[in-house]
Amino acid sequence: MAVTGLPEEVWYHVFEFLSPPDKLSVRASCKFFKRVIDRPGLWRNSTVYLEKITSYKSHFWRTLGRRKTDSVVVLKGSGVREWTELGCRLPWIASLTIQVCGDPEALGTLRRLNKLKRLEIRQCRCPSLAASLPSLLQLTHIGLCEVVCAPRTDIINAVSQLTNLTSLHYHESNKPIPKAALHKILRCLPNLKHLSLKMGANQSPLPCDYFCPAEANQMSGEPVCGALGLTSLELLNYMDPMLSPVALQGLPSLKSLTVQYRGWTLDSGLCHLKTWLSMLPLLSELSISLGYQLGAYANSVPGTVQSLSLKGVVGELKALREMAQQVPDLLCLHLDLCCHERHSFIAEVPQLFPKLQSLKMRHHNVPETEFLQLAQMSHLKRVVVLDPHNLSPNSALMDLTHKLHIQTNNRVHVIHSSEPKDRNVCFCAYH
Repeated sequence: MAVTGLPEEVWYHVFEFLSPPDKLSVRASCKFFKRVIDRPGLWRNSTVYLEKITSYKSHFWRTLGRRKTDSVVVLKGSGVREWTELGCRLPWIASLTIQVCGDPEALGTLRRLNKLKRLEIRQCRCPSLAASLPSLLQLTHIGLCEVVCAPRTDIINAVSQLTNLTSLHYHESNKPIPKAALHKILRCLPNLKHLSLKMGANQSPLPCDYFCPAEANQMSGEPVCGALGLTSLELLNYMDPMLSPVALQGLPSLKSLTVQYRGWTLDSGLCHLKTWLSMLPLLSELSISLGYQLGAYANSVPGTVQSLSLKGVVGELKALREMAQQVPDLLCLHLDLCCHERHSFIAEVPQLFPKLQSLKMRHHNVPETEFLQLAQMSHLKRVVVLDPHNLSPNSALMDLTHKLHIQTNNRVHVIHSSEPKDRNVCFCAYH
């Protein structure tokens, strides 16, 4: 082929811009492109999804070996034999997500994966998990979601031994983790920066010092609240008054806060979020789903916030304007409000958030003239249109996207968010 007259490095650079499906199409065209496409650098952040591990042929594993694929999601539970084969075929795995595994002994083979850094276990039955975890001291992230395993105290003890953890997702479906158990984790994991908890349906208020393990006062010996090094906190399936208004006072270094409420509530007098926000001087990312009306906390959003996500929040234009005054340097906005007003929020975005670089929004019921007003935003680089994941963008939307590209001289990249949800991410975050 004449095209092979170009240096391989040139083609490699071109292929860096292709999506995975396009890479696979090019790979099938000739042996030269197949060799270039299979270079590890082109698959650096890719993930392979496996079902029955033993059903794959040797050439499949050789391809993954050439690409040095190090992120795997196992979609269907397997036995000890299958897990042993996975460890032999891809011993360099750094990220592993296990979904629905029914063999209680299978996870004992994970100790073979001595390069493993990230482990997610979901909907699995593994009573021996507590005994297996201490052999994975190299882990920096672990996520446990709806796992049927040993008693909670055994799991807490095992997780507390993983001293290299920087990220922990602990998602129980029925009730929050007890204070004493949480304090043990926080004290034993000095490198922990990100914590995600599923709070459950238990409405009993938790202690005020839930996130504040006691330390001995050097002068008096009395226990005092010790500040933690957490920089990111997720509270999923949450409702007030489970945590007190001062629950986050021991987290002054928090830079990212996600509160996913279990549903909507109209009683703004119960809103503890506005008090929490006043205690977080370094907060730069804030994500709220459902919960209170926007007006309940719009004036409390810190001016340090540069990334804001409002998903399913009930809000009116007045509250959005009030909040915009609080965050003049906002760079990223995910705007998905529930509103009874006919006025489109998108028409206000260029004036309210002039420094915005990234916007996620819904195209439904947004007039063409208002959508094209986004071209006025000189700093805007990306617009994500939040279409339903099972629908392709229609011709009218594609035409509108083309017009925006022309008016911005292709400065703004428009993405139609129709891809399936990332299976590396716990589904609890989507509920």
